[in-house]
Amino acid sequence: MDEEVPKSAAAAEPEKQARSHAVRRDEAEGRLLKAAARLVAERGLDGLTLAEVGEAAGYSRGLPRHYFGKKNDLIAALAGFIVDSFAQNLAKASPREPGMESLLFAAESYFDGAGQGSRALLVAIIESLREPALQPAMSAVTDRSVRRIASNIRQGIKLGNIRSDIDVQAQAQLVLATLRMAVMQWLIDPDSMEIGALRDAFTANLRRALAPPA
Repeated sequence: MDEEVPKSAAAAEPEKQARSHAVRRDEAEGRLLKAAARLVAERGLDGLTLAEVGEAAGYSRGLPRHYFGKKNDLIAALAGFIVDSFAQNLAKASPREPGMESLLFAAESYFDGAGQGSRALLVAIIESLREPALQPAMSAVTDRSVRRIASNIRQGIKLGNIRSDIDVQAQAQLVLATLRMAVMQWLIDPDSMEIGALRDAFTANLRRALAPPA
């Protein structure tokens, strides 16, 4: 007689398979989005196809459509992927104390990481100006970034290293908008400015603007 598989083991097998499938899907989506970021950074969105994203990622031409549906859905997912990856890497790497120092570290990292990811994100944001279907997704991406900056500011106010008489939401929106515009200017004409000097000037001004009274 064949040996019976314990019920607990039999029940666990579908769950294990589901987890394995989810891991493979996450890996595939990550590779597709990284490939899309490279392509968008190199030549923008005009002419970009889901099929070439699949090929660039080393998959079939049809896989991006299976995962993302339409090109606009891929672009929206790409913007969120870039922003969330930056936040996750920042959380792992930040050696600074909460509040002012963490906020400045995030700003420095934004400038230091200016390049492929920043270019792809800014291209997607600009595209949303002429493609209304993208605007809700881009607004959600911006909202997540603003919330993270605002959280740092609130922590700084609580700890006393950021002044308390500011409009937190407005300040967070201004910080993000200024970062994006500064990096966009550099991406357009990198020979006209030095990104390190731009970073240092921005963070010095931000420190002065938010420091509590002496």
